[in-house]
Amino acid sequence: MAEKKQWEMNETQKSFVEILRANRENYPDGMTLREIKKVSGIAFKTGSINTLKTKGLVNTDGKREFVADIVYDNEVIGHKSYAGTVYALVD
Repeated sequence: MAEKKQWEMNETQKSFVEILRANRENYPDGMTLREIKKVSGIAFKTGSINTLKTKGLVNTDGKREFVADIVYDNEVIGHKSYAGTVYALVD
């Protein structure tokens, strides 16, 4: 019978976890994907990190709301509210 291979994080998942760990002081309740991109320059896709949730390494119970400017021709013409999922490491 074939031996079952133990799961290991891929490089993308390792980077994601390390970014969350390194930014715990500034983001104690976790980070949204936008915040992660802002501090790291890396745009993670949810498909590459969903396994971290199913394995119990990352929690996505929180939401964070923020307001973005709508800009046209270099002028702010309005605002739009967004809610982003907060990714936090499970202790």
